[in-house]
Amino acid sequence: MPESQIQNRHPLYSLFYLILFALAGTLVFSLLGMLIGSLIYGTAELLNMTTGTANIGFLKILQIFSSIGTFIVPAWFFARFQGEMPTAYFKLNTRFHPLLLILTVILMFASSALLEWTQVLNQSMHLPAFLESLEAWMRQQEDQLADLTTQLLKMDNYGQLALNLFMIALLPAIGEELVFRGCFQHIFTRWTKNPHWGIWISAIIFSAIHLQFYGFLPRMLLGACFGYLMLWSNNLWFPIFAHLINNGAAVIAAFVYQQQGKPIDTLSQATIESPSVYALSLFFTSATLWMFYRYSQSRALPNTHKHG
Repeated sequence: MPESQIQNRHPLYSLFYLILFALAGTLVFSLLGMLIGSLIYGTAELLNMTTGTANIGFLKILQIFSSIGTFIVPAWFFARFQGEMPTAYFKLNTRFHPLLLILTVILMFASSALLEWTQVLNQSMHLPAFLESLEAWMRQQEDQLADLTTQLLKMDNYGQLALNLFMIALLPAIGEELVFRGCFQHIFTRWTKNPHWGIWISAIIFSAIHLQFYGFLPRMLLGACFGYLMLWSNNLWFPIFAHLINNGAAVIAAFVYQQQGKPIDTLSQATIESPSVYALSLFFTSATLWMFYRYSQSRALPNTHKHG
């Protein structure tokens, strides 16, 4: 397609094709994962999957293929559909500043207490009485996903740790950032003609798609944080790295807990700290974001994107 036609394409048109690619990739790679999983663990696991008793190895194969098919492959096709090479479209080849990488690491650890506070706040929220049945369903979904996460996080050795880091940290960090910050954010920025709207709409979708309602607020804020890292640095590697730290820290913490004989389900239970801890977290998070922004501006990093 000529470049002029791509530039004049309505963002809704791009959004439609992005969703189409994601649905097609999910279907194809889920079927492929089931095929490979059944060859390794037996076809009986397909039935066990419907009853929630599937082998954990089978579930991990499905998870890996689902991540690749839902995010990484569709993002690549979408970039080509937009008329660019993926490395250029996703700003993976723009100038990389090491100091911004250091600030990204500091940011993720500085914000951990603040995000935990938002999780406590989120979990304390209740729907009105007339939506009691909806809230019960939401709780049930949350419990089911928590049980699945606990199963996936069970690790007895360093090999399983490496596999979980690949499956839970690396693949989502790359795939989800390609789709949400690399695709959705640019589409909605072009649609609204406002980068902030693009960031927050993408962050809301990013949080909603996880279907973990009682973690919606912290995940939305995390998604917005990733979005601003992308906007200011004009380089997708920074939100990818931030996402990797966030997920990887959780996996490593779960492994350490198990090595110490502690139950890993306590990891998802947010604890209430003193107000001073949250205040310090807010201060250092804000200061780090400000330094990231100022350094990006001082280096005159462009934040425009040619196509939506």
